[in-house]
Amino acid sequence: MKPGHSPRTEDLKEALIAAVEVAREGQKEKPPIDPPARLKQITAFSKFPERALDQVREVLESDEEFRERVAGAIEEEESTRIGWLWLSRPNGWEQEVSQLAAAAEQELEQSADAQIHQALEQKLQRSETALKKAERQREKAGRERDEARSQATQARSQAHQSQQESAKLVAKLAQKKVDLDAIQKSLARAERKESRTAEKLKTAKAQIDRLKKELRDSRAQYDEEANSLKERLAAAEAEVAKAREAGFEPPQETEPEPPPPLTRRTPAPLPPGMLKDTVEATEHLLRTPKVVMLVDGYNVTFKNWQELPVREQRVRLLQKLKELSARYSEAEIVVVFDGTETDYDYISTTARSLGVTVRFSPLGIEADDVIINWCRDYPLWQPLLVVSHDSRVRESARALGANLVQPSKLLMLMGVDMEGNDDLFGFMEQ
Repeated sequence: MKPGHSPRTEDLKEALIAAVEVAREGQKEKPPIDPPARLKQITAFSKFPERALDQVREVLESDEEFRERVAGAIEEEESTRIGWLWLSRPNGWEQEVSQLAAAAEQELEQSADAQIHQALEQKLQRSETALKKAERQREKAGRERDEARSQATQARSQAHQSQQESAKLVAKLAQKKVDLDAIQKSLARAERKESRTAEKLKTAKAQIDRLKKELRDSRAQYDEEANSLKERLAAAEAEVAKAREAGFEPPQETEPEPPPPLTRRTPAPLPPGMLKDTVEATEHLLRTPKVVMLVDGYNVTFKNWQELPVREQRVRLLQKLKELSARYSEAEIVVVFDGTETDYDYISTTARSLGVTVRFSPLGIEADDVIINWCRDYPLWQPLLVVSHDSRVRESARALGANLVQPSKLLMLMGVDMEGNDDLFGFMEQ
């Protein structure tokens, strides 16, 4: 940029953040567009770090091709005027950017001067007030000193008795304070416990209402299927009776032919009347012999623990899956997370000890694709249960014969109340 007022990094903040978003979107393309090397680490952060602004600016100033790609990807209204000019660089942009930067600096200096002047005025007023207060206190102290001297003789004669009474009062007051503190702490504990109990009761009631609705729906579907089966059975019995009246005899039983080899996987069946993609269906499928449950890791953790760091999210999910594995020991549980991690060995070792297999998708490959490939690679006779709410994963898994379950149903089965309370079942049992 030509000599003049160079814009501050803070003035270009919106444009710099937009550049990082363009780099992230490029990584999602097929095939992916790699960002500049110094931006790869920044795009991995879920929340943009303020300290990276200078680094993003240096990349844009040194990489002309990437800057032009960012400028073509955003509209002027998506950034500030100075940020858009700095990215797109039309004719005469240096002069306008310099003017805008100079205006911003002048506004900042005027604001700082006004603040300093106001602070000095307030400090002066406080000093004058404190001085007047000190003078009044000095005069009052002089009057009190004279009065104290006139009462000194009488006070000395009563000192011993007063000291004894004062000691008793101080001890009594201290005990009262201790008692009051204990009462206040007990009251605070009771109020907190009442609040937690009310919230848990509200959550439990909502859970019970959902379960009752699912039960009513299941009963209605079961009644409908049962009536249909009864009608079909009656029709079949009538056909058999007609055939026997006509002299028809059923053929002799022969040795059944062996079933043809499997060409595709079929979903594991559910009992009549049980709805798919429910807590009850998930529990039933986990009891199916040789079943493998494939869990889209972050797809589940973002459903309930999105405010936590990703490492803490993984720890929470693995702990819950450990408890689930102990309850359904016949099921094989496999969870996959996006990307590689520095604590891979720690997490894999911990997960194996919990009875859960953990995998991280290779660099440049999403966990969604890993799960879809697993649905193709597992033997056709083996039941699969895929946990994800991603539409592409669910459609592909359904086409490959897997059973499906939403992350919310799995979290409910594991005792998570969808509001961060990991002990819903323990509260309901109480």
